[in-house]
Amino acid sequence: MAKQPVKSSMSLAEKIRKLREAKGLSLDDLADKAGISKTYLWELERDAAGTKKPSADVLMRIATALSTTLADLLSLETVKIQETAVELSPSLKDFQRRMAAQSTPLTPEDLRDLAVMKFRGGQPQTADEWHQLYLLLVNSTRRKKS
Repeated sequence: MAKQPVKSSMSLAEKIRKLREAKGLSLDDLADKAGISKTYLWELERDAAGTKKPSADVLMRIATALSTTLADLLSLETVKIQETAVELSPSLKDFQRRMAAQSTPLTPEDLRDLAVMKFRGGQPQTADEWHQLYLLLVNSTRRKKS
């Protein structure tokens, strides 16, 4: 099945439906892959007014199930960032030390990605919140072997 480009001016509801259809997935298929209920997915796809506010976790699961990015799903503009120094917040430094102490140090790429991440204009404020975000990202981007 040929992939059709998806216009960025679409609502989230339209974007999910178009991407799902372009992948040849039924509502059941996508709901199963994303680990959400078919009813909730159906409601999201019909929410033309944008009144539904799915959590970041749900959006990440849908994006992953559709093999797309969160930025693409939300029609966010993206840019490539040159390798530059990024300041680590005290709470992110605490999280970095925690992970090193557990013999699971963060890679420089993980640190950079976490340091530049913002959600609704903010960042986690504690090492525990950074850990939750890190686990969400790791679990949502883990590729399953066929």
